Amino acid sequence: MSSVKGFESFNAATVSLEGSNLIEASAGTGKTYSIAILVLRLVLEKRLSVKEILMVTFTKAAVAELEDRIRLFVRLAFKASGGGTIKDKTISSLVNRAAEQYGMEEVQSLLKEAVLFLDETSVLTIHSFCQITLSEFAFETRQLFGAETLQDTSALLAEEVNKFWRKHVTTVPAELLEPLIGAGLSRDSIIQVLKEHLDGKKYFGYAETSDYSFCGEDHQRFIRELQELKASEDELRTCLTRYVVDNAENLKRVSEGNSNARKHILHLIDEPESFVQAAVEKRKSAYITALYQDILDKFDECDAVLQQHNRILKDVISRLYCLAINKISSGVLEHKRRNNQMSFDDMIVNLHDALVKRDNPRLVEGLRKKYKAVFVDEFQDTDRMQYEVFGAAFSEETILFYIGDPKQSIYAWRKADIFTYFKAGEAVDHRYGMNVNYRSSAPYIGAMNLFFKPEPDFDTFYFNEAENAIDYIEIESPEENSRGQLCYHQSPDAPISVCQTPNKEAVYDAVAAQVIALLNGNEYLIGETGKERGISPADIGILVRSNRDGKIVKAKLAKYGIPAVTIGDDKVLQSDEARSLLYLLEAMSDISMQNINRALLSSFTGYKTEDILTLDDEKALELFRKYKTSWDENGIYTALMDFVADYSVTEVLLAGHTENGERIITNLFQLIELLHKVQTRKKLSPLELISWLKRGIEGMETEGDEYELRVESDEDTVKIVTIHKSKGLEYNIVLAPFLDFTIDNKRPFCSFRDAETGEYVSMSREAMSEEQIKVLYNQLEQENRRLLYVAVTRAVYKCFIFKNASARQSTLSVFYNALVRNTSPLIEFSAPLAVPAKYFFNTGAKLPPLIPKTKVRFSLAGANWRRMSYSMLRAEHAPASLGRADSRTEPYERFVFNELTRGAKTGNLLHFIFENVQFGNSNNWPFVIDEAVKRFIPGDSGPYADMLKLLLDHVLHVRIELGGFNFCLADVAHSNQLHEFEFDFRVPMFETAMLETLSDEGMEIHVDSLNKLEGLMNGKMDLFFEWNGKFFILDWKSNYLGSSMSDYSAEGVAAAMNDNNYHLQYLIYTLAAKKYLGSRLPGFDYDTHFGGVLYFFVRGIRKDKDNGIFLYRPPLEKIEKLDKILSGQVAAADF
Repeated sequence: MSSVKGFESFNAATVSLEGSNLIEASAGTGKTYSIAILVLRLVLEKRLSVKEILMVTFTKAAVAELEDRIRLFVRLAFKASGGGTIKDKTISSLVNRAAEQYGMEEVQSLLKEAVLFLDETSVLTIHSFCQITLSEFAFETRQLFGAETLQDTSALLAEEVNKFWRKHVTTVPAELLEPLIGAGLSRDSIIQVLKEHLDGKKYFGYAETSDYSFCGEDHQRFIRELQELKASEDELRTCLTRYVVDNAENLKRVSEGNSNARKHILHLIDEPESFVQAAVEKRKSAYITALYQDILDKFDECDAVLQQHNRILKDVISRLYCLAINKISSGVLEHKRRNNQMSFDDMIVNLHDALVKRDNPRLVEGLRKKYKAVFVDEFQDTDRMQYEVFGAAFSEETILFYIGDPKQSIYAWRKADIFTYFKAGEAVDHRYGMNVNYRSSAPYIGAMNLFFKPEPDFDTFYFNEAENAIDYIEIESPEENSRGQLCYHQSPDAPISVCQTPNKEAVYDAVAAQVIALLNGNEYLIGETGKERGISPADIGILVRSNRDGKIVKAKLAKYGIPAVTIGDDKVLQSDEARSLLYLLEAMSDISMQNINRALLSSFTGYKTEDILTLDDEKALELFRKYKTSWDENGIYTALMDFVADYSVTEVLLAGHTENGERIITNLFQLIELLHKVQTRKKLSPLELISWLKRGIEGMETEGDEYELRVESDEDTVKIVTIHKSKGLEYNIVLAPFLDFTIDNKRPFCSFRDAETGEYVSMSREAMSEEQIKVLYNQLEQENRRLLYVAVTRAVYKCFIFKNASARQSTLSVFYNALVRNTSPLIEFSAPLAVPAKYFFNTGAKLPPLIPKTKVRFSLAGANWRRMSYSMLRAEHAPASLGRADSRTEPYERFVFNELTRGAKTGNLLHFIFENVQFGNSNNWPFVIDEAVKRFIPGDSGPYADMLKLLLDHVLHVRIELGGFNFCLADVAHSNQLHEFEFDFRVPMFETAMLETLSDEGMEIHVDSLNKLEGLMNGKMDLFFEWNGKFFILDWKSNYLGSSMSDYSAEGVAAAMNDNNYHLQYLIYTLAAKKYLGSRLPGFDYDTHFGGVLYFFVRGIRKDKDNGIFLYRPPLEKIEKLDKILSGQVAAADF
């Protein structure tokens, strides 16, 4: 009756209360109820005080639930002992059984004492238990008195990392440092390795006894080795290019004789590098190896040298990581020792040292005297160190119960160790199994048994007949299961439905359609026969793998008016509101109109750009000065609540004009509360509090329940929950749309349990051996199977599973394929539903009146005052009619002209990539591209990653010929680039009509309206860079000009410049650059120092061609004329 053979069946009312015990409690089998019954039995049968019973679990929520249940059961038992009537028959029988042995008067006395001491019940988290023990047994554990608990170590860690970076990284010569950074070395990567190591995941290869160094001699040796390899690689590449050039006629001849070669590669014969690259990419094709084997062999020689070059860089980085672990760990320990501080993890380590590493009979005796019985809940999430603490302290004389379910061990990333569970199973006196499911209906229990064991020999949890394995044994329904069932059109519905969609994008619509079907009328009914009711939103739980998926699902449901809340793993410090609040704090601390405007353009106020343009600056400045004073004198809470009141934040967000008003309010007030706690607890100054918030946004201050996003509403809503968060919860109906788990093989760092040493290790993916990769994949797949188990076992009546047909190698596919072979009425297969043409959910509740959208409105400083930009001034032109790309073109042409979508998403994608890649170092391109694709292209990214790398290669290596220069962007040093360079300059009253006088032949300038304006001119250059003493402005353009290269000719680009009024844009940008350089560059001369403007229409750019590029250096006279116009020195009357 258990998931591991050899377990005895378990009954909480009769099990022996002796020795050490392991209870395996399958999902829904009443674990918390059973623990509370066992505690009650200890009070009644062993006559233990509740103070002598220790219960340890792993979250504060679990502590609260268990404590409430124990309080309830003790009070109910006390009531029963006094002759009162209670519904729970088990508690009544326990009271009566004890009365038969001791007499009811004695039983009542025991329970009365238990009630009196309920406040002293020890239901603790593991950290609380360690903290209390270290404090109470300070002498035995060698603890200093009065040690401060370090709530968060991230600030200390960041400080030590910065010290290390300054001392050991910035001192590395540039010719070595730049390739190291290109290969992945960064401050963030050091922090990641260090956190994993300090969290118990030992960095593979690190040895505490080794003396790691990285000094000047090491620098020079590595530089020499890299330079030699680079020279060798360059020579081999030159030979390879020369080979293609010298043998072009022969290569052309053999290519023309093969239809595949003619179609895919022949057209590249005049571009040797592209020809070689195409051959390498298609090398698995038979015709490639038959025709071009010499090229492939020569390329492999180059590649071997490149791989050796990269291996040296990786070895150097690994050496730096080991040095960082050594130096930073020592620095952190020294800081904590000097300041008498201790982190939560230190508490476990210190208690482990005291109990396991030292002979400490006095401590063991003291703990066993204090606690006569111990329960360790959620034992499957325990790690080796925690298990050894309990084993050393309590295993011999204390009544000890480990309770857990290895099938629900889904927190490996928190060091949960399934192998520790197996070890405990071998060491305990008794092993029990709980397999009666009290959560689900009888039909659903039958469906789960079939789902998890569709065939007799099915390896449910992927242990491949290992000695220590988790197996699935059928669960049972209680004899009296009152849950009833789900009916569809008056007939029992199949408990599990599997709906297959063509791809992940289609899953979102299928989920929305199914929720609508559940809520639409009374097609679905739930409950016992004769007591059925319709489905409400609160009956439905949608389980998602990631917070991102949850947000998309919520947005889909919102489209149809279906109320939903998200319960995920998101941290409030990573929310959009945290970033907005940072801008607000910066505006309060450093008061300027620029900071204030940015703060007000947030979701808190509902302000738009036009509201900022009409703002009374003096009034706004006065308010923010008030907030600054309030912050200094009364604290951040008062200042922020003043802002909330002055700007009617709550009213604005609840007025119905904002899609996520309740969510924003919840996050805002949680953040205000959090800032108040941190400021009070750490006594932080305004600048220190801002710094703390910045670190939190970067992910460095997020440990603890108080950082998790709170649920915005407890009303009748659909719950969208991550699978990890759903553990321990139940929902009448579950929708599980994203169970097609796959193994991410692109993660730069991996953590796994080493098969040989048993240690939890972390290491670079590239450094792993084939055997280690196999072990890693096995462990990841095992956890994926357990994650699937947790998801499916959340349902009471029904689970809708959505299968992504394009994910053929997923975890779910294994189950799906087996189920298809073994049909049963318990599990149905269906097509996705269609969303009704017109649907909007009606809650049936009376809607409250809409609160008018209010803002703090101040009088205009001047009717014509504006904060202007090129976008505001320009006149819109109707775009030319553009045809679709020819689907018969080559893959890259098809990608840029057809598959690379038009609009803001593509623009944002490309801007992110160009802003973050290192132009001259292609090693970091894949990392940036992967991040960009994740951010801007939801779902299946198709060919984007590979094609974007080609796009970068074209754009960054195309030759730029302007003003006597001939260079490419890859030649521009990273230190000479300024991305997203924003400017503001004052503009007195001027006539906008005068801007059109800047037009020349072929250079059209138009303005949106003819009037007078004054204010600030604002803009942001995509890239401002310096090359050989001259400064250039570059603007990236993703505009679609047509479906062929001819559309991006000089004529096509010129037409686009006129159609989009870009001439006005670059003239304004040039004037801003002139003002900036004039104030910063001694002896600045426009003709000497300004190189010109470049517009890159990236779809049309190819190496060795001049398509897609606009190059121009405006004459000084035109810029001076623009300056006079914007200074009000030139008016229409002058012409």
